[in-house]
Amino acid sequence: MIRRLLAAVLLAFPLTAAPAVSAELRLVTGELPPYAFHVPPPTVAEAGEPMGLVYEVVREVAWRIGHSGTVEFWPWVHAQELASTQPNTGILALTRSPEREDQYRWLFNVVTDDLVLVGGAGVDVRDLWSVRDRPIGVLRRSGAESLLHEHGFNRIQTASEEWINAQRMKDRLIDAWLAPRLMVLYAYREVGGDVSELNIGHVVRRSEIWLAASKDVSDQEARRWQEGFEQVRADGTYDAILARYTRLKPQPVPEDRRSAEVPWFN
Repeated sequence: MIRRLLAAVLLAFPLTAAPAVSAELRLVTGELPPYAFHVPPPTVAEAGEPMGLVYEVVREVAWRIGHSGTVEFWPWVHAQELASTQPNTGILALTRSPEREDQYRWLFNVVTDDLVLVGGAGVDVRDLWSVRDRPIGVLRRSGAESLLHEHGFNRIQTASEEWINAQRMKDRLIDAWLAPRLMVLYAYREVGGDVSELNIGHVVRRSEIWLAASKDVSDQEARRWQEGFEQVRADGTYDAILARYTRLKPQPVPEDRRSAEVPWFN
């Protein structure tokens, strides 16, 4: 009798599965000062403080929408592989470019910079074609590298971090350097260079620095991040972060304190 009553209750009120809790968007980035980086850098110390213009904006947005704000730092090439191959993964400080357009879901544009051509002393940098046959430095797996390959450049010197390009430029091991302006200025100061000596020439294109994500991220999740970003812009938090980082002048890191060598070839 009891069993029959229990069966009747179960038929009348069928068990339903608990609603699935969506996993938190995984956030990854690389050492990309002044967008996302550590002070002191990993090449100097193991326990640096994470910071950066994009890092702080994304963390502020994350907190507004109930995300922990945890950001994982990886070598830049690996961070891109994670975001383009693993589900539910966001990537900080990725330049939106035609070469990358179909590889990611683009959530919001944190800041727009200029992709500039920088030349050594006496090097003509009025346009890219002026340095086509010269050694030119770029960040590995960057929009700048893709652009040069697309135009048939064959003396491309890639580096895992922009400070390496800055050091090569300072030591006259490369004749030109293609990178976003804010990254150029920060990296050159970081290696003890005087930015007034930089020969900044042609603006190749605008460089939009985004929070992007793997393509499986839903419309609903994308809207959460976009609405959170609008909140951060509306209340003045974004402007305060931007102002702080555009004034930032890093302390030079002596070359003998770096744990990583600077490989190069011409």
